[in-house]
Parts: sequence; structure tokens; C-alpha cells
Amino acid sequence: MKRLIAAAVVPGVVLFVACTADSAHAYYEAAWDFVCEWECGEAYFPYEYGGYTLNGYASVYFDELPATEYEAYTWAYYDFWQTANCEQFSTTFSQMVCFDTAFLHGVDGWYEFANLYWGYSDDELACRVIDERAYWHDNGSPYSEGWLNRDAALADIGGCW
Repeated sequence: MKRLIAAAVVPGVVLFVACTADSAHAYYEAAWDFVCEWECGEAYFPYEYGGYTLNGYASVYFDELPATEYEAYTWAYYDFWQTANCEQFSTTFSQMVCFDTAFLHGVDGWYEFANLYWGYSDDELACRVIDERAYWHDNGSPYSEGWLNRDAALADIGGCW
């Protein structure tokens, strides 16, 4: 089996991770499954920040929305997984936190949270990012409880809380 070497440049750090193509795909599958539990389907609520949302893509941010869950899966790989360099992390959990944070808070949000903890191990960084997410949620939002439940579910996977 061929090995895939992924290189990512993060502000001040260059990381190299070697993994098989199969394991890289399995990591994305696991991360997508988690995100899809929270994002897949159709949503439109009066207080929704993104307006009409389909499979996690909000009409206020995207001109075109994915017509199917599979299309969202494919788009998200390029829009969030690759752009946030989630494959650079060594565990399914740390990659899942990277992807979920990039999907929920944007790639810039992921880097803003993660930059605080670059010196930590991958899983410790992931747990700290979940803590940051939970701390910075808008508690006055009608979605606050759902966001905290999502953070708690993610933290449970990694044994953080």
C-alpha cells in the first residue's frame, strides 16, 4: 500500500504526517459522521444566523447549497477538511475536532482556537479547542444549548470532560 505524506504549514510550524490513504479516508469518514449528526438535513428557523440551511451549508454564506448529503460530504472535504489541514493530526479524535470546528466556526475560527495550543499533543490541543468553543458560545442564542451539547458529545469522544 502506498503511503500518503501530508504536509501542512501552520503559522510558525511545519508538520508532516504519514498515514495510509485508507486511514486518511477513514478519519474523514468518522469526522463527517459526527458533523452530519448535527448538520445534515434541512433547517430554517427565524433566529438561525445562516438563514435557510441545507446539509450544514447556510444560504447567507453560500450562493449554492449542496442538493444531497453526499454532495455536502464531498464539498465539506474540500471546503473545510483540506482547507483546515485536518489530516495533519495523528488521531481520529483530533482530526474530528479540527473538522467540526472548521465546519461550525469556519476555517479561520479553527485556526484562532488552535493557535492558542500548538505546543500541546494532538488530543490535548483538541480538548482545549473544545473548551474554547464552549467558552465563546453566545449564551443568549436560542442555539446555545445545542452548541454545548455538541461540544459535550465531542469532548466525550475524546475523554476530555
